[in-house]
Amino acid sequence: MAPLRSNPSKGHKPRRVPKRGSIRALAELEPHQSAELREFFRLIDTNNKGVIEKEYLRTMLTLWNGSAPTEECLDEMLNDTCGVPLNITLFLTLFAQKLRDVDSPETINHAFQCMDIDNSGTINAQELRVWLVTKGDCLTDAEVDEIFSRMTIKDGRLEYDAFVKMFQNIQL
Repeated sequence: MAPLRSNPSKGHKPRRVPKRGSIRALAELEPHQSAELREFFRLIDTNNKGVIEKEYLRTMLTLWNGSAPTEECLDEMLNDTCGVPLNITLFLTLFAQKLRDVDSPETINHAFQCMDIDNSGTINAQELRVWLVTKGDCLTDAEVDEIFSRMTIKDGRLEYDAFVKMFQNIQL
């Protein structure tokens, strides 16, 4: 007996097979990350439909980031779902991929150590501000102000271990 296949000539759309990388990213989630993301999904899915709609996603990202995401950002996230409603599996997969793209705390700490000329465990806050607003995924001055408001800056210097720990907490 031949396996069943969808026939595009009869109007059936072939089922989209997830990319191997997305399955791998999902499998790499730590148990506590998966549990926290599942709880987060449950909190966002206030209508208990098992899917997160665009407006709920906008609200979640606004609360999480402290500012509303752009339409382009929302569309980009939803485009990753290929038109499939954002259910728990897709939600976990998308966030697993995002978390996978984040540098490890050791890598971030090493980058700060390169800026720590006197090996004091601190870096010049103004220098860090310049890097954050001009290099890589640039932040706005307001975003840097928000980050710095959560940090202790003494004599114009910031303890980078605390900075790294703060971002670990944000990443789950």
